[in-house]
Amino acid sequence: MAIPVSIGNEHFPTKAAAIARCQEILRAYPGTPGSGPGQPQAVTDPAHIAFLQALIARHPEAKERTKPGIAGFKVQVNPEGIGNTRCFYVVHPDGSSIRFSFKSCL
Repeated sequence: MAIPVSIGNEHFPTKAAAIARCQEILRAYPGTPGSGPGQPQAVTDPAHIAFLQALIARHPEAKERTKPGIAGFKVQVNPEGIGNTRCFYVVHPDGSSIRFSFKSCL
């Protein structure tokens, strides 16, 4: 039996559907050409930001990942990944950022 997943105001009938939503958001930010290593791109859609705030709250290390506070989110290529794997990052008020796995949040 499928277990439904709720993330913020969004409800999914299965974990696979929640994963698909995360991947959809990742694809919405393909990178800003010329923005440097990893082609970071800020997440700007208010619905995406609200979703990511609810998503990171589900992370097993949420307090550690968000401790300095959340100034925003970005998507960029993970320098430790294989190929051009784009990942979510929490951006802190001081400009630093840390990667988080959406799969760890589910």
